Amino acid sequence: MKFLRTYSVRSSEIDPFYRLKDFYIGFYFQEAFAEYAASKKLAAYDVAKLGLTWLTTDVRIDFSGKMPLWRDRVEMAVWLWKAGGVRICMNFSATANGAEIARGCGVNLIADAKSRKPVRAAEFAARFEQCEEPVFEDETFGKIVPIEEGETTETSQVVRFDDLDFNRHLNSVKYVPRALEAVPIEYRLAHPLKSYRIKYERETFFNDHVKSRAVRAGNEIYHALTRPSDGARLCSVRTLWK
Repeated sequence: MKFLRTYSVRSSEIDPFYRLKDFYIGFYFQEAFAEYAASKKLAAYDVAKLGLTWLTTDVRIDFSGKMPLWRDRVEMAVWLWKAGGVRICMNFSATANGAEIARGCGVNLIADAKSRKPVRAAEFAARFEQCEEPVFEDETFGKIVPIEEGETTETSQVVRFDDLDFNRHLNSVKYVPRALEAVPIEYRLAHPLKSYRIKYERETFFNDHVKSRAVRAGNEIYHALTRPSDGARLCSVRTLWK
């Protein structure tokens, strides 16, 4: 009922303490889900033949253990939790050295490749084995409420060619590290990430300038990525730190 894959922590994925950077769990989730979809003939290149594409709208990940060290193995379990309308909700759990280190959920759509209009999910979701084991009982993936007042920091970046995915836009897993870039390094080194939730709102493309803004109140931070050229908000993120 669950799709299983194991990945070794690479040197390019570690932090100054030789441990897997926490946000890379999102990369592993994306990879395991992509492999699961490929096993069902629903990889990006499969649906592209139908004029369709995969899109992600929401992700939440909670961290429950110390990140593994370089060369440690991370075991990913991914499963279809539920599907309805146009949404396909996938859950995952990640374990390393015999203990769970993270769990999460992502909401995915299959959409028309040109218009980006979602199509009905039932036909595609039916190819996955459903497992009704929940990860977050109360998560609705509603609007992320901003923190209006708090310590505010900002930075800006440019979308590079190697940031692009098969849709030729900024890869969804690259949004979170860009949002975290606005958090002062002293805070990040002293406070492990406990959880994050991201809502994707707009695509952004090669050579676009992206502004990252973080507003911190206590151990919670609201992040917004925006595109100064047209004022579009690309995503909202809420992070919680230990």
